[in-house]
Amino acid sequence: MKRYIICLLTVALMCINLNSTVYAEGISKEELLNRLNKDMKNIYDYKVDYYTESCDEGDINFYYKNQIRGGESIYSYIPAYGGQFGNTDEIANENEFLGRMPSGQAVPNPQFGWNIGWDAVRISKWGVAEPWQYNSSRRTNYINKIINSDKYGIDTLEQAIQLGVDMVYGGKRYSQIKAKDCNISVNGNPIVHEGGKKPECNWINYVHIVIPPTETTWGQGRIYKENGNYMGIPIAAFELIGPNLTVTLECAQAEGAGVRNDDVVKASAIVKSTFDENVDTTYKWTVKGNTTGTMYQQKEESACKFTGYGEGASQGSTTIPSEGSEFDAVFDLEFIMPREPVTITFEINPSKNPEESIYTDNKDSESISWIRYDIAKANYTLYYDELTKELEHELAGGGIPGSVQSPNKSLWSWDGNLTGALNVDIEDNDGALSDAKVKDDTNPPVDEAAESVTRSPIIQGVIKREEYGDFYLPNLSNPIREMIVFYEGDVKRDYDYHTSHSVYCCENEDGSSHYYDCSGCSTYYGSGTQNGIFQPGEDRISITTQVYNGRKPMPSVEARHFKKEIDDNTHDSLNKTIWWESDEYEMFVQRWMKNVFATGDMTYEAIQGQHERIFTQQNKAMIEWGINQSMSSIYEEDLNSAKRKSTNKLDYPHVPFATDRDLQRQYKYPFKSGYYFNPAGEYTLTIRTEIYKDEAKETQEHKDLVDKVLQSFNYGSNMTYIDKGSQYQLKLEIDDPTASIAAEGLLGIQRDYTYVTEYEVPYSPDAAGFTHTYFKEILEGYEESNTQNSKDEYKYREYIQEGQYICKVVEETLVTITVNPDNQKCYTFGGMKNGKYYMTAWLK
Repeated sequence: MKRYIICLLTVALMCINLNSTVYAEGISKEELLNRLNKDMKNIYDYKVDYYTESCDEGDINFYYKNQIRGGESIYSYIPAYGGQFGNTDEIANENEFLGRMPSGQAVPNPQFGWNIGWDAVRISKWGVAEPWQYNSSRRTNYINKIINSDKYGIDTLEQAIQLGVDMVYGGKRYSQIKAKDCNISVNGNPIVHEGGKKPECNWINYVHIVIPPTETTWGQGRIYKENGNYMGIPIAAFELIGPNLTVTLECAQAEGAGVRNDDVVKASAIVKSTFDENVDTTYKWTVKGNTTGTMYQQKEESACKFTGYGEGASQGSTTIPSEGSEFDAVFDLEFIMPREPVTITFEINPSKNPEESIYTDNKDSESISWIRYDIAKANYTLYYDELTKELEHELAGGGIPGSVQSPNKSLWSWDGNLTGALNVDIEDNDGALSDAKVKDDTNPPVDEAAESVTRSPIIQGVIKREEYGDFYLPNLSNPIREMIVFYEGDVKRDYDYHTSHSVYCCENEDGSSHYYDCSGCSTYYGSGTQNGIFQPGEDRISITTQVYNGRKPMPSVEARHFKKEIDDNTHDSLNKTIWWESDEYEMFVQRWMKNVFATGDMTYEAIQGQHERIFTQQNKAMIEWGINQSMSSIYEEDLNSAKRKSTNKLDYPHVPFATDRDLQRQYKYPFKSGYYFNPAGEYTLTIRTEIYKDEAKETQEHKDLVDKVLQSFNYGSNMTYIDKGSQYQLKLEIDDPTASIAAEGLLGIQRDYTYVTEYEVPYSPDAAGFTHTYFKEILEGYEESNTQNSKDEYKYREYIQEGQYICKVVEETLVTITVNPDNQKCYTFGGMKNGKYYMTAWLK
C-alpha cells in the first residue's frame, strides 16, 4: 500500500513529538491558520475565519497524527483548542481527546482505540438515520449548508466519509480497534466494518460532523443510537478522493467459532472500482498458516481452487470492470482447512498499476480460527468362527474435552454450573453394526461447577454375520462395512460482572472538569455467557467379517482309496475275499460358532454346513468252500464191497465197482458201463460279509452275494448216462439259488443265515466326544482328511449332526450242497468205450 504524508505545505516537515503541538519547519502558526481558514471559506462558504489563535476553549494547537490505527500510515494535521484530556491508554501513551473545537465539541485522538465494549453491530448499520431528530444539537451545518465550490459537493463529502471509514475500519476486527489497555472482548472477535458498505440512506443522513474535513486535513463525525450513545466516524481529506480500487473479503466462516481441519473453506474477494473505464491490473491470494507460516495456496494438499475473475491461479493478471458496471469483480477461493489457524489475504493491484489515489484499501484479510477436528480410525473383526459379537467402542479413546474460557471482564464471577452436552451422531448406512447406540450412562448431560469437563461415550452394538450376507458368500470374500460416528457439542456458563470505568465530572471548585473511577453504579453491572465447545471429531469404524464356509471338493485321502477286487480269484481256490466300496450316504454336518459378549463370555451355536459329506467305507466278503463228504469217502463203502467180491446188491448203494483183482490193481475206481454210477458228495459254502449301512438289519447285498456265489457251483462227469433211451452227460448246476432242490433233485441246498452283529461307527456332534477316524476322513478340519489347515487358518471344523447313523453289519450264511441227496440211480450207457472218466465238483 502507498504511504501518504499529508501536510498543508509541499515542503518537508519535521515531527517533534506526536503527543505535542507540531509545526512545519519554517512555517508559522499564522500561515497554517491562514491556509486552513482559506479551505474552510472555499469549501464551506465561511465569511470569516473559522479557526483563530484562541477561543474560549484555549489556544489552538496542531497535532500531526496517523489517522490509521494499525497497518498503513496516513498522517495529517489535526487542529484542537486547549489541552488534551480524557482517558489515557497507558500502553499506547495516547490521550482520548486532543482538545476541543470552537463549538466546544471534543476532538478525538485517532490513535486512541475503543475503550468500551461493542454490541457487534457493524458500523454501517450501527446508528440511526437523522440523529438530530432526537437531539437538535446533532444537526450540523456542514451538511445542511450549500457547499460553495465547483470542486466539492454533497457527493464529495459522502465519498470522504466512506473513504475514511473504509481506511480506518475496513476489514478490521474488534481486537484491532480497541485500546491497547482495554481488557474487554467481544465474542468471536468480529469485523467492525466491511469495506464499501454504507447505511441505507447514505452517510450524510447519519453522520453529525464534529470536525469538518478540508483538502488536506481529516474530519471527524459521530453516529448515534437513539439513547444518545455515539461512535466516532473518521472523514478522509478531500485530496485522497480519486480513482480507486477497493477490496472487501468475505468469508462467513471467519465469523464463527472456527473451521475444522479437512473442511472446505470458501472466501470471496469483491473488488469495486471508481475508475471510469475497465482497468487491467494484477491480483494475489495468500493463505498463510498463523502458526507455521506455511503458504497453503502453494500446497497441493490444500486443494486450492481459484475461480471467478482469478480463475486457475493464486496470482496473475485480470480486468476490473469500471464504476457503474452491472457486476463487480468477484474472486473466489476454496481450500481445505489445515491443522492450524490461517489468514486469508487478497490484494488487488499489488503492482500499483494503474495508479490509484490510495492503496490502503487494496488489501483485505480474514483470519480463520482452527477447530481441531480429530479423525480416528478403528478396525474390528468378526472372526471366522464367530456368529455374533457385541462391540463396545470408546469414542476418540475417551476423555473428549469440553470447556469455556474465563470471561475477559473485570470483577466477574460465575453464575451457575457449566451446562451443555456432547452430541453423538451414528451414521451407519452400510449396516455395519446392528442396534448401534450410545451405551447408557456413558454420555450424561453436562451440569457441573467447572470450566472444563470430559466425556467418554461408548458406542455399543452387535456385529451379526447374517447381516453381512453370510452364509452365502464366497470363501475369503471377507466383506468390509464402515460406519462413522460424529461427535460435537456445546457448553456454556453464565457469569455476572461489573465494568470498572471512568465518570466525567465537571464540578471542580475551580470550574474545571475531571474523570474519576467508578466501581459501584448499577449501569455497569451486567451478565453474560461464556460459550465453548466439545472437541469435535469423528471415529471411522471399519468392520471386517471373515468368511469361510467350507470347501466342496475334499482332497484325496490315501486311506479312502478303497479296494475293488477279489483275492485268490482262481477256479481251484476254495477261499476268496471280495472287496468293494460301500454305498454312498450323505451326512449332514455342522460347525460350532461363537456368540461373543462384551464381557468376554461366549456361547456356542451349531450351524449347519453348506456341503453334505459323503460317507463310504470298505466292504468285504470272505468266501470259504468246504467238503463235508467227499466222493471218495462216500464211494469207499462200494469200493470195499468190491474188494470183498461181494455179490449182494445192497453192498453197492452208489456204484457197483468191478471185483476183478487185476482191474482193482490197475484202476482206483474200476467200473463197468451199463451199470449205475450215482453222483455223490456234500459241500459247504460259508460267506461272511462286513457291509457299511445306515441302518442295522439284514442286507440285500449279503443275500445277493450268497446267491451269486452259490450259482458258481458245478458238478458233473464226462461219462455217458442214459435215461429212458436218451443219452446225456451229467452236469449239475444251480439255476435258482433260492430253491432248496436243484438239477431235478440231484442237488439239495440248505441255507443257514446268521445275523452276527452290527458295529456303529461312533461320532460326536461336538468336540467333547469321540469321532471315529472314518468320519474324520470325510469331514473338513482334521488331519485325517488332509484339511487341518481349515481349522488352523479359518477356525473351521465340521461335526456330524445328531440323528444320523452308520454301522458295519456283519452277516454270515452257511450253505450246504448235497449231491444226490436221495441217492437216485443214474445208469451209464452200456456202449461207452473203455477209458478213464471223471466225476468232479468245481467252481466257476
